[in-house]
Amino acid sequence: MFSPNRNRPSRPPVEKKPVTPEAKKRFVAVIVMTFVLLFVYYGAPEIYAGLTIPIMVTYMVAFAGLLVAYLIYNRGFMYKNVTVDMLPVEWSEEKKYAFVEDNKQRAAKSRWMLVLIIPLIVVFMAEALYFFVWEGWMSQLFSK
Repeated sequence: MFSPNRNRPSRPPVEKKPVTPEAKKRFVAVIVMTFVLLFVYYGAPEIYAGLTIPIMVTYMVAFAGLLVAYLIYNRGFMYKNVTVDMLPVEWSEEKKYAFVEDNKQRAAKSRWMLVLIIPLIVVFMAEALYFFVWEGWMSQLFSK
C-alpha cells in the first residue's frame, strides 16, 4: 500500500514534563468553575425568568473583559518564545534577561484568568450547541 510517511525518518520521542500539583489544582478549579457557571447560567432562570438576560450579559462582559485583560497583560503573546539571542544587540545582557524573565512571570501571574476564561468559553459553547444543534434540528427528530 501507499504510505506517504514510509521513508520518512522517525522522530525522537518527546519528553513529557511531569504534571505539577499546581497544574492539577488549576485543572480542578476549571472543572469546578465550569459546573458552577453552567449551574448559574441554566439554573437561575428556572428560579426567576427575568434573570436570563442579566446573567447572559454579565457572562459576556466578564468574558470580554477577562480576555482583553489577559491579552493586554501578556502583550498579545508577541514575545512568548523569545530568547535572549533574539533581542536587539544594543540592549544590555541584564535588560535582555530581565525582559525574558518578565515575559515568563507575566504568563505565570495571569494564569488565574484562565480559570475564569475557559469555563465561560464552555458555557457559551454549551449554549451554542443547545440553540444550533438541539433547538435547530435535533428537536425535530424527537417531536411528533
